[in-house]
Amino acid sequence: MMKNSSDNISNDILIIGFGSQAKSWSLNLRDSGREVTIGLRQNSSSTSLANKMGLPTIDITNNKIANFKFIIILTPDDTHEEILTSLQFSDTNFKQRLVYGHGYSVMYQDLRAKFPAYQHFLLAPKAIASELRFGYETKAPLTAVVNCDDESLLKLAKDLGINVGPIESSFEEETICDLFSEQSILCSVIPQAARLSFETLVKKGHSPEIAYIECWHEVKLIADAMIKFGPTEFMKLISPNAFMGGEMAKSLIFDNEYQNKLNKIYKNIENGTFAREILHTDFQKQLSQVISEWNNLDITKVYNNFGKKLVHGNEEANNSNN
Repeated sequence: MMKNSSDNISNDILIIGFGSQAKSWSLNLRDSGREVTIGLRQNSSSTSLANKMGLPTIDITNNKIANFKFIIILTPDDTHEEILTSLQFSDTNFKQRLVYGHGYSVMYQDLRAKFPAYQHFLLAPKAIASELRFGYETKAPLTAVVNCDDESLLKLAKDLGINVGPIESSFEEETICDLFSEQSILCSVIPQAARLSFETLVKKGHSPEIAYIECWHEVKLIADAMIKFGPTEFMKLISPNAFMGGEMAKSLIFDNEYQNKLNKIYKNIENGTFAREILHTDFQKQLSQVISEWNNLDITKVYNNFGKKLVHGNEEANNSNN
């Protein structure tokens, strides 16, 4: 029988928010036998979806919240302080246990100092939402970063599907390393270098389809091999031409100036410059501009007309274009 917002509320786990991460967390924890309640704002459009998925919901804006074993905050980082300020609890003497899926808000908004009555826990899975759910369902290796060896937190991680580690660290270290990897390679170098390499080949008169295969599609093949075999064995796998070409290009690309740029990226994260700039950036406007730019690129057109077939096959790719 499907639960609803007024029945079967348990005081085990409250997850605030119902975005992609919250959906995966709630399903994984529920399937591990935990009782999960979803906390949402009044009249949230996510209430009906959560109820359809069999998850009870409560309005966190107008109700005093009972003492849950864990309150997991999975809304955007910039909303955490506002949410914590607005929460009201039925027992103000109970030391609430808050769990964050990322250390950003705790580090940059200093939430531990602003809310000393709470216990602040880090449980940061190192997987995007879809992979977190898929990994749980297939029992694939999953790891996470936690800020302590609290027994109940480790049990929560296990029930979430974390079966390797987890790695004990701190809010600060997890935040810095996560942001640095995104800015230094994952969301910058990989897509932009792939794009520029594709455009260079096309400008030199080569087939867009071949350029796409070599510069974008094969990124996954290389990444898969790196992860599967590790650094040393990966270097043994690649052909002599690929190895020598990589070594020659390394001296051209990864010079002292490149290292200086990495150091600057790290410094801006560590000293809070990046976080302060984010506060004054219109994210939605910038995102719209970037998406518009990518939509008009030749590499995107090749992906839509050709690249999708390499991932989804002819029929599904054609359907997605309709």
